[in-house]
Amino acid sequence: WRDMEDLDDVVMKQARTEAINLIERRFSENLDELELVEQHYQRKLSLIDTQLTSRISGQFDSMKKAMSTIEKTSARISQLKSEFKSMSQACDNTHGQLGSFEHIRAINIANRNINTTISRIENFTRIPQKVKRLMRSLEENPNSLMVVYKEAQDLEDWRDELIEEVKGGSSRRRSSSAVNSSGYRHSPEVYNKIVTVLGDHFDIVQQLSHQTREATLANISNCFELAVDSPALLVRSVEVMMLIEESNRKKYEKMTPLEKENLPNMVGNFEAEAIAALRASFDARISNQFSNYMFNAADEGKTGIEATLGAATRGIVDMTLLKNDVKLCFPPKIDVVKLYRQQLEEYMLPQVAALYSQNIQSLDIADLLRMATWLYNYNRQVVENDAGDKAEDFDEAIGNIMTEYIKQVGQQTKNWFSNIESRNSEIKVESDGCLVTRDPEDMLNIINMQVSVAREQLPAELSYAAITSCIDELRGAQGRLRDEVKANWTQIDVERLCTVVNDSYRLQDKCEMLLEVIPEEEMEGDQEVKDLEVMKESMDNLCVGYVELAVEATRLAACSVMEDLNGPIISQVFSTKWEDGEEIITVTVRTLKDWFTDLQKWLPEYFFAKLVRECYNQVLKNYVESALVKKGKSHAFHSPARVSQQILNDRFCLEEFFAKDYADSLVASGMREDNEVSKGLDVLTWFSKIVMAPSAMDVEADIANILRLFGVQGKDVIMHLVTLRKVDKMKKGDWVMIVDQNVEELGDAVKFVQDKFNLLNFKVKGMAGAGTGGG
Repeated sequence: WRDMEDLDDVVMKQARTEAINLIERRFSENLDELELVEQHYQRKLSLIDTQLTSRISGQFDSMKKAMSTIEKTSARISQLKSEFKSMSQACDNTHGQLGSFEHIRAINIANRNINTTISRIENFTRIPQKVKRLMRSLEENPNSLMVVYKEAQDLEDWRDELIEEVKGGSSRRRSSSAVNSSGYRHSPEVYNKIVTVLGDHFDIVQQLSHQTREATLANISNCFELAVDSPALLVRSVEVMMLIEESNRKKYEKMTPLEKENLPNMVGNFEAEAIAALRASFDARISNQFSNYMFNAADEGKTGIEATLGAATRGIVDMTLLKNDVKLCFPPKIDVVKLYRQQLEEYMLPQVAALYSQNIQSLDIADLLRMATWLYNYNRQVVENDAGDKAEDFDEAIGNIMTEYIKQVGQQTKNWFSNIESRNSEIKVESDGCLVTRDPEDMLNIINMQVSVAREQLPAELSYAAITSCIDELRGAQGRLRDEVKANWTQIDVERLCTVVNDSYRLQDKCEMLLEVIPEEEMEGDQEVKDLEVMKESMDNLCVGYVELAVEATRLAACSVMEDLNGPIISQVFSTKWEDGEEIITVTVRTLKDWFTDLQKWLPEYFFAKLVRECYNQVLKNYVESALVKKGKSHAFHSPARVSQQILNDRFCLEEFFAKDYADSLVASGMREDNEVSKGLDVLTWFSKIVMAPSAMDVEADIANILRLFGVQGKDVIMHLVTLRKVDKMKKGDWVMIVDQNVEELGDAVKFVQDKFNLLNFKVKGMAGAGTGGG
């Protein structure tokens, strides 16, 4: 009630406060109406007071009723608790009293056994129908294998437990003191009777287990088809195999030491059966495939090699299928790819080896290509399919086959090249005027054909050896042509030598395109990259060889041109006819000009420039050599002044021809220094001055230049010219003295020139004793 009074006071205070606030807001300006307002709110307050009193009175009555009900219920609960406690004590007393009576206890056990027996009889009765249902399910729906196996395993477990119990094993395992104390053990007669009665049930369970295992092995051995048609069934079959192995392992672990000693260990047996089934299945598949393909190939007229390799290829296809679709369905310890490879090679390897092991030389190029390619691809597929290492026999055979292939291709190419080399190829004039034959095109067609066949038929790694052999044959043909030209150039027309130059140059250009058929992005490994580098180096050497051959042929062409000039014409230099004014060099230049007019058309600019330079060198060389071989009184000068002038005239003629008419060609050949052509002809000026000089002191500079050019032989050259002037012994002694002084002054420079530099490779002949006045 105190709480109620406090609540009433609070409400009253809030009502007054609200009333005062409302009056102040609404009637702050009408205070005259305050009395009316107060009366109005007094009525409201009286009404609220009445309502509150009524509600509080109702709530108080309800609380009194609830308290009365709680008191009554508490008393009843206490009474029930006491009664339950009494009942529990009575039950405990009854249980103790019953437990002290053996007959009651035995009755209880018998009752429990009866119930168990009834339940087992019901289960026994249902076993045959259940097994038949499971067998039918396995036959009609192979995908039910896992479900059937698990139920079959439950039945097996029931059978094993029952047999143990009949043997008395259950009493040994259970800890019930009652059973142990009873000493219950079935006699052998009882055991045999029970087994006789339940034997049919045991047998049918065994049949179900056997059928389940047979279905599992059949599915595993049929892995190729199931991997395509029903991979889930293959996976379930493998899982069942693993579950069977796990069950065998657990059974073995539960065996006593005596049982382990006397009973067989079944762990791993079923897995071994599965592997044996796989091997047998693989053997049958491989044998059938080989036989069918060989018969079909015979009907189609294929060769023995084609038929055998075609049949063996089926095995490669199967190996790839196993790796991609089947291997994932098996545990890692059962590698079906390696198993298949073992069976395949056991059947296939002797048949394939027979194709190449007896007489490999009897195989033609096409068969060698086919064999090498197949063996290489087989080993590659073995590695790619994770089937183990390469077959060593095949690896060795590939090397032998490729050796024979390269040998036959090389001989074939060499024979074709020999036919080209032995014919007298027609000389043709190209649109730019160059003289060529069709030899380069024919040779490159042969090489391109061999390379194309190798690239199309052989794996990239093996094709490199074939391409390298083609390069070797080209190098051989190149060497034979070089030897032929060098040995017989004097019997070869200049026109034919020009074709050698042009054909070699074209071959060099065409050979560089051979390696373009091998894109570098196809390189798969370090060895292939190395092989390509070796080929490139070999090809570079071949191309350099053709350029060198073209340059050598150009030199020999120049020699052939000069051969017609050296003997009959240039050799007349310093002769009486020449001294009398016969225009030896003028004839030489005219002849060269006629040749150059044609040769400039027949040769590319690069090689024509080299020919011009070679002719320039040879004209100058032969001119000097011709002057130096003249000896004896019969060749003495009649008029040194006329000889000196004639030498200058020859120099002028040569300079006009080479330094002006063919200056561009000589520059293109590498003579790019200022007045290099004219400087080369300075030796004629030095000769002219020495022939005309009153004394050696007047031409000391020219003497020094000749010594620098000819080295220690320069003294013989100078004294030879002095001798041809018919100088008396006293003056000749002065010449010797001046020359010796220059030799001494030049010292090592003379030796250096001789050791390192001989510009025109001059051959100074018959000069012995010239320096002492002989000759």
